[in-house]
Amino acid sequence: MIGLSTTAIGQRPLSECLAIYEKLKAELSLDYLELAVGTRCDLSLIPPDIPLALHDRCLYDGSYKIPFSIAEPESWEEYRQRIIGRDVRIFSVHPPRRGELSLDGLKRHCDALEALLGIPVCLEVMPAPNYWLSAEDFRNQPDALSDIPLLLDISHINLWTKGREAEVKGWVERLLPQAHREADPCGIAIHLSHNNGRTDSHDIIPSGIWFEKYVAEWNARGLFITYESLPEAFAKYERMDKQQWKKRKAQRSE
Repeated sequence: MIGLSTTAIGQRPLSECLAIYEKLKAELSLDYLELAVGTRCDLSLIPPDIPLALHDRCLYDGSYKIPFSIAEPESWEEYRQRIIGRDVRIFSVHPPRRGELSLDGLKRHCDALEALLGIPVCLEVMPAPNYWLSAEDFRNQPDALSDIPLLLDISHINLWTKGREAEVKGWVERLLPQAHREADPCGIAIHLSHNNGRTDSHDIIPSGIWFEKYVAEWNARGLFITYESLPEAFAKYERMDKQQWKKRKAQRSE
């Protein structure tokens, strides 16, 4: 399944994000909208027939951001209540800092959250070593992580390698089958975005980027593939703060 994240088009009112999603649905072959940071995602304002994915602390009640943490089970119930009767396909979550939860505790919490919500839950690979599921974990204890369903964030892996494409591809090839459970094709997800290998900037995805040719294959395997930044052809819908920054930069250079 292919989705579009509000991170890619956000820093706008939710109504504008929903309009952009509808415009791009056919051109990007979109199956769902991912609710994520950068937009006040109030489910009461989203038509119930839109299939959804949730990404970490994404839900709002008006301007109030509803608390959530995988490390705090008491924060899960309000999310469960909010998605009752909605077509939510998957929930991807940021792992906590190492001091907040043990690795065994993280696994137990992931399984418990999935059981509570009744939808697949996966954990995102993280760019910084103070969080679980950073590059150091996969280098130093890969066997201990092999049963964790993953969200492979291409830009985070790009940071692991400082932008070296061959190494990024190697990590993706290594981790893709690790958590992809053939009996449960919802076991893994991918975030597509781009950066310079130094900061998680969510830049426009350039035409001809290496993973372009794999999207159809990954989709056929049943993975959740989410555009977390937009392909170059759709740059005019880029998240508003990025557009404003580029405009100011151009004005300064004149």
